Amino acid sequence: TIVAVMVAFAYALVITLSVPELLKYPALAVLSLALLAVACGILVVQSSALRAPLSALTHFFIILFAMAAATLSVGASWGAERYIANDWPPISLGILFIALSLYRPSRELAGVGALVAIYLGFLLVLEFPKLVSPPPAVAIVVASITPMLAMCFGSAVFSSTLVAALERWQRRAEHATRRMTSQLRAGIARSVQQDRVTILNKDVLPFFADVLSRGEVTHEDRARAATIAESIRSLMVADADRSWLEQVVEHTIYGQKRERVDNFVNDPHRLAPMITTRQRTAVRALLVALFDEPGLDDGSLRFDFSRHDNKCHGVLTATVAGSDHAIKTALAPYFAVMRVVFCDLRIEFSQTRLELRMSYEQQR
Repeated sequence: TIVAVMVAFAYALVITLSVPELLKYPALAVLSLALLAVACGILVVQSSALRAPLSALTHFFIILFAMAAATLSVGASWGAERYIANDWPPISLGILFIALSLYRPSRELAGVGALVAIYLGFLLVLEFPKLVSPPPAVAIVVASITPMLAMCFGSAVFSSTLVAALERWQRRAEHATRRMTSQLRAGIARSVQQDRVTILNKDVLPFFADVLSRGEVTHEDRARAATIAESIRSLMVADADRSWLEQVVEHTIYGQKRERVDNFVNDPHRLAPMITTRQRTAVRALLVALFDEPGLDDGSLRFDFSRHDNKCHGVLTATVAGSDHAIKTALAPYFAVMRVVFCDLRIEFSQTRLELRMSYEQQR
């Protein structure tokens, strides 16, 4: 994206500087380059993973500034006898459409490109009396806007092909996941059963063995049996009450043999289970990436949930030592996905403290 933007601006700059004698109004030429630079800057900044996704409104402003730049470019040479080869807007705007192909849908790119081509053709029609080229008007318009249309429709095809490839990959991944789930279901059941057997082997079986060896049940045995039953019941209830978020954190931290994190999740209203599957996947991926950061302070991790304004809200806070830029760069792809799956997401990172606020609708 950055290379395409640099090429688009460099081409406009070279064409403008190569024909100084045709610039009747140099100030307009400078202003047109400045507006093109603004359009390029918006594209570079908004296409960053830290600000993804690039919205339709951003696309609109990019094209708006680019069209304003094209209009001023025509005005800068208004009244000069010149060739259509001296125009940079069709090529530069076409390159911008190529850069946008990664971020916007194909129909939008093709539709907006067609409208821009019509506008550039209209500007060219206004210049007909001053153009040196003698061919018919239609030929001049076609020759001028064809390069931009070619790049615009090429970018639309690329966008459509990319989305289709991602959808095919997603279908294959879902099929593989379903097949793997059916294969692992028996293993998961055995694992759960083994956990229950482990609990029994630790307390219940020794107690029964002791009673059988003595051949009688005393009052102390009854009290001990009640204590064992209560502890097992409490353990099973606590395990059933754990949310998916607590299980993810426990599995990730314990899997990496880190220090235990107590009271990580503060969810008195049980709002974490209301998060959709897509949102859970994004949160889990972010947490795994966060745990991979060497500067993370495990004890600082906290996830608070609350409900107000008919929405559920979650706040993730953590302390991560290290360079702000390095940490933001490492986590930027995960932030981008979070912005897609959550209706509202705000990220603040300052002085090693990360705060991520999200809101979501209650899952029905």
